[in-house]
Amino acid sequence: MASPKPRSFKGTRDFTPREMIPRERIIDTMKRVFRLYGFSPLETPALEMLSVLTGKYGDEGEKLLYKLDYKNDDFENRVALRYDLTVPLARVIASHPEWPVPFKRYQIQPVWRADKPQTRQGRFREFYQCDIDTIGAPEGLADAEILALTVAMLDELGFKDGDKRAVVQLNHRKVLEGITVHAGHPREDLAGFCRALDKLDKIGREGVNNELKQIGVTDDGLRRLDDVLPLGESDKSPHEVIDALRGVFADEPVALEGLDGLALILTNLEQLGTPLDRINLNPALARGLDYYTGAVFESTLPDQPHIGSLTGGGRYDKLIGLYGGGDKPAVGTTIGLDRMFAAMEQLGMADTEAQTVTRVLLAAWSEDQFEACLRAVRVFRAAGVPAEVFPTTGKLKKPFSHADKLNIPYVAVIGPDEADHPDGLHVSLKDLREGTQDTVPVEKAAELVSR
Repeated sequence: MASPKPRSFKGTRDFTPREMIPRERIIDTMKRVFRLYGFSPLETPALEMLSVLTGKYGDEGEKLLYKLDYKNDDFENRVALRYDLTVPLARVIASHPEWPVPFKRYQIQPVWRADKPQTRQGRFREFYQCDIDTIGAPEGLADAEILALTVAMLDELGFKDGDKRAVVQLNHRKVLEGITVHAGHPREDLAGFCRALDKLDKIGREGVNNELKQIGVTDDGLRRLDDVLPLGESDKSPHEVIDALRGVFADEPVALEGLDGLALILTNLEQLGTPLDRINLNPALARGLDYYTGAVFESTLPDQPHIGSLTGGGRYDKLIGLYGGGDKPAVGTTIGLDRMFAAMEQLGMADTEAQTVTRVLLAAWSEDQFEACLRAVRVFRAAGVPAEVFPTTGKLKKPFSHADKLNIPYVAVIGPDEADHPDGLHVSLKDLREGTQDTVPVEKAAELVSR
């Protein structure tokens, strides 16, 4: 039998050290910010019961579930790959009513969607999500903290200035309900209206108009959308947009409730020190998932529209109640790690040169100095410096070539003079980037390479 071709499933990929090293730096930065805001780690299984996942993502999201053949004839026991991290969180919370609230968690794990891959935009069938959620806190502070954390995290990653400046788009589901009614469409079909509006950045206003017509919105209703949708592209401050919308929705109490909620979030953001010029109150922001009940938000790069959203989330106060135990207020956001990494690569923000974490490669001149190399590598590692020993001796060209190929910045050679130095073990330390070389005590070398 012929050997199988070494190929992977379309929409999935391997991560080499060149890619994993900067990805782990991104994750480490995220975790540091998450913890500063009091979020704790959580993980859930890759497989969820199909009955848990169905009915949570809308018709289009439902089509993207990876349903497995396990117990295919029994819906109650059939399983599917995780679509996101929010529904599994809701299941966990519903399973543990004894946990104190507010409960704040972050989760970084892969999810799977049977979608068409778009690798340039960082869209894959298997991809990592980084979620932060607060369970058990009412609308206001918890939503503001999610947004403040998002801005702080994006700043830490470098999305702060110039054409790399990220902005959080903010809206409210109740405002969207007001827009639906304002367009003359039944509020009972809010989900369908939002799913169409959510495609605005993908198919444009004309495409959205066509989809809205298909669900029954009239030409007059489409014209009435001009009262609200352009406000998201104006130069008005978030508070000015709210004031403008209050005039439009003066006779729509549900929309006014949504505007009050947004005003409270903005006030809390100001008190938390988040500049409001990083927030764009955008009435066109819909977020198509059916489970949102309050504020919705996503972060974008206005000067890089082809990249799409970097983060996205909202409030979902009814989702946990679907699993029994009563409703619990909840709000969270998702950070698309793959989309983030793709954006950073395209914008030259990710260092993809390093192929190893090793800072220094130790090489022995001969077998007689190999033991000294092992003693020296212990010193580097004890100082927190990633270090390794080249496994053969005799030709120094080999370890230097190896270090050059992997972009290891330092090579430390130990010959007879270094091993038997009267002042203790020394190394001949060469900086491959600068081309300089000096013989120093191994403790001094560890200090130098750690800078």
